[in-house]
Amino acid sequence: MQTKTNKKRKWLIVAAVILAILLLLVSAGALYYVTKLNMLNYDDGSREIDTSTVYPVDNDELDLPDLPDGPNEINPADGEIYKDENVMNILLLGTDERSNTFSDNARADAIMVLSLNTKEHTMKLVSIERGIGVPVPGRNDDWITHTFRYGGAALTMQTVRECFKLDVERYIRVNFNVFQDGIDTIGGVDINLTQAEANELDQYAQNTNSGLQRVQPGWNHLNGTTALAYARLRAIDSDWQRIERQRTVVQAAINQVKGLDLVTLDSLLNQILPMVQTNLTKGEITSLLLEMPGFIANGAQMEQMTIPTDDTCWNSVGVDGRKLIGVDFDANAKILREFFYGVTGEE
Repeated sequence: MQTKTNKKRKWLIVAAVILAILLLLVSAGALYYVTKLNMLNYDDGSREIDTSTVYPVDNDELDLPDLPDGPNEINPADGEIYKDENVMNILLLGTDERSNTFSDNARADAIMVLSLNTKEHTMKLVSIERGIGVPVPGRNDDWITHTFRYGGAALTMQTVRECFKLDVERYIRVNFNVFQDGIDTIGGVDINLTQAEANELDQYAQNTNSGLQRVQPGWNHLNGTTALAYARLRAIDSDWQRIERQRTVVQAAINQVKGLDLVTLDSLLNQILPMVQTNLTKGEITSLLLEMPGFIANGAQMEQMTIPTDDTCWNSVGVDGRKLIGVDFDANAKILREFFYGVTGEE
């Protein structure tokens, strides 16, 4: 009888030790996770709108395709903002600093909306053309890219909500350095270059000491410097093709990250997270991470498009002589609602 009691005690001790180890592992994992979350730069994105600083009008900076001339007035879409509890829209902002710090004087060189459907586990990505003319509180009408300089991420989100009636209240901001360093950390990205793209990048690589790679038409494995140059390339065509290239790099980076080992992922997080600004809460981030296996199981591929569409925009001019892209916001609001939510008409 004593022997059975001793054996039972031994098993209880073993079970207690195993439980203690498991608790330590869970605690260590939780501590690791919290440590990573604490690296992020949390900011609600709001600041007082600058209504006084005068910036020069540089119409050469906007590449307009062959658009028809149209009205100069700006009319945001009518109606209410459509919402779906299963869909989270996140404004992705790529600002034009080349440093490890953020500046209030930066512009949003890239503006995209990432839409995550946690029920269907689908991802959709929309680029917003930076030269769209929008109303700016206390200022003349201006490009949507400048709203970030005038009032931060909060003003850019507000502008997207009001003009397109799109439910977007969360943002993630990175700058050129983060983009470049992140691509290097994940080991580069695979990009299929056209002849014109390869010629332009290769010529630039030969004529500068910028760290760009020599490339050729077809598939190339690009480092961070070359991927950034590719994402900003517009000399061979226009800004409209440039934003398509930005989305191409985003998808290529997602494809690359899916195959990374834990050590590389840890290094990536340590390097990148301190240079990411967001107003996502820790709870929201955790919820999205728990949904990631579903997105990966679906291939983590993104449907993509650009706003405005070709037949819903025109050449416009602001009161200060600035060239703008005039937009039928009602039409584009309906297009976005159907693309993100599958809702047509006035539902």
